[in-house]
Amino acid sequence: MLALTSMATLLAWRNLWINGQLLNAEADLLRTQHKAQAVLPVAIADIVGNPSSSDTTANLRHTAGDATQTHAFFPNALSDYDLLRQRLTASGAPCSAGICAPNSLNAHAAEASYWKTQIATAMTVRGADSLDDSNTAWYWVEIFPRTNTASPSASFVYRITVLATGVTPGSSTVLQAIWTRDNDTALTGQWRSWHVLHD
Repeated sequence: MLALTSMATLLAWRNLWINGQLLNAEADLLRTQHKAQAVLPVAIADIVGNPSSSDTTANLRHTAGDATQTHAFFPNALSDYDLLRQRLTASGAPCSAGICAPNSLNAHAAEASYWKTQIATAMTVRGADSLDDSNTAWYWVEIFPRTNTASPSASFVYRITVLATGVTPGSSTVLQAIWTRDNDTALTGQWRSWHVLHD
């Protein structure tokens, strides 16, 4: 009788341990997804910029500069977009500092594993901007011009991809969302869709 009771107790403890592990994994997944969602407004602030800012680094992300410069930037016109694509092509990378101007839709861009291999081209989110104190989130902004406009100051569609890592080793969430401005120069916009990427 004592042996049976001991076995039942051990099985109960084992079930509690397994349930605890599953609960921890689910909590880490939710925490990581929330962290990825918290990065989306950071990416939007980067896209729209701060026109009154005197920060030279921030302004470089919104101006093309001269012919000697090679930095990536957020374009305001189709000519700027073409220049951005030329610079990215010359660098040999699909993105630079989290800014991407793909020639076409890449089927692999809908897979989480693709973005995990692109961290070197991402924009790193500082710990102060994320939900915790670690640099465990990155984002990319793919820029696509709208094809139904003839204006030289064409509006763009922005596909934002965020990679956030969790506390558990190997855990991560890759979140992808589409955002558009309310008009060509607006600092506000609308979310068109978002979803979590898997392989």
